[in-house]
Order: sequence, then C-alpha cells, then structure tokens
Amino acid sequence: MKIFVFIGTFLFLISCNESIVPTKEALGKDYYPVSIGQYRVYDVQEINYKLTGFDTSFYQLRETIFDSLVSQDQVSYLIRRDKRTNALEQWSSDSVWTASVTQNYLAISENNVPFMKLTFPVKIGKEWDGNSLNSKAATTYYYTSVDEQLVDSVSLDNHIRLIVEDIAPNIVNQDERSEIYVRGIGLVQKHYMTLQFCTVDCNELGEIEAGRFLNQVLIEAGDE
Repeated sequence: MKIFVFIGTFLFLISCNESIVPTKEALGKDYYPVSIGQYRVYDVQEINYKLTGFDTSFYQLRETIFDSLVSQDQVSYLIRRDKRTNALEQWSSDSVWTASVTQNYLAISENNVPFMKLTFPVKIGKEWDGNSLNSKAATTYYYTSVDEQLVDSVSLDNHIRLIVEDIAPNIVNQDERSEIYVRGIGLVQKHYMTLQFCTVDCNELGEIEAGRFLNQVLIEAGDE
C-alpha cells in the first residue's frame, strides 16, 4: 500500500513539472494568421489635410503573403501591397511589408519600420509599447472589446480592438488610431485620425494645419 502511494505521488509530481505548451488559439495568434498565398482586400478612404485644403481619395488595397525568409530561426513573411482605384482596374505595386510571429508578439514592418502590433496572449486591457522594436518614442498600445460584430460568421467575442493612440480633439491636436482583428481572418478594419490644429498666425484658430484620415475595411479574404 505504501509503495502504491509513493508511486502515485511520484507520477503526480512528474505530471506537475511537465511543460504545457499553449495552442495558437489560446495565445490568440489566430487573430493574425499567416501562410504563403493568403490575401486580404480592403476598401480604403484616405484624406490628407493641409492649410490650403484637403485631398480625398478612394481606392482598394490588396495585401498578399507571397514569400518568407528565415533568419536565426525567425520566419518573416513578405507581404506584397497592391493598389487600384476601383475593381475595374489592374493592380499596381505599392510596397512590401513584412510580418514576423514570435512566441510573444506579432511584428509588422511598415516601410522598414517595425511595430509590435499584437502581443500574446491576447487579452482585453493588456498594454505594451508598440514602438519597442524601433527608435520612435514609446507609445502604449492596448486591447479593448468591440461593440459591433464586423464579420457575421465570427462571434463578437472573437473580435478584438487594438488601440494605437487615443488623444481626443484638443487645442493642439487629435490622434485617434485603432485596428480591429478577428480570429481566423486578421485585420478587418483600420481607423486613423491624426490632425494638427493651427494655434499661431491662423486664418481661424483651431483650423486643421496638417493631418490624415484613414478608414480601411476588409471586403475579401482568401488563399491564392
């Protein structure tokens, strides 16, 4: 009987010391799935502001993962970004970004500047410095819930909002940037409003001196 108890206790201690590796779903890595051939198409509205006025453009953006590179056991996926003004036109090349998924975070290099876009596990209220991989000033990113279901086939609790910046309009500026990710799909919406207001030598105090508005919404996703 004593031997039985000893063996049982021994096996229990071994089981407690075993490493349990969380799944991609448990970590939230499926909020930005990556595989070669995967693509996403977005409708985009962009407004660029300056003192003399503003320019508005509408276009479509396609992001396609077309290749990968391995360096020091780290895989970086190459994302080809193409644009067109409407669905009747041919795509034209715009730029190439990269995406790298580690055990702890997702990094997106936008025009060779890396940003720590998501951190794992994904959890509402979690905060981190999105500029920790580059030389820019520290910026606190954090997760919040989503009020509106953007993808009908995916439940609302599998949507997550990333807040990049949240400075409400004031005398000097406005900087409100957020992105919404959905499990199994990736980025489904990007909404940026960054404005600088005139405070000196203005035609009208508080007029927009410079800035940008961007609204990017997913319309198609799949694999080539």
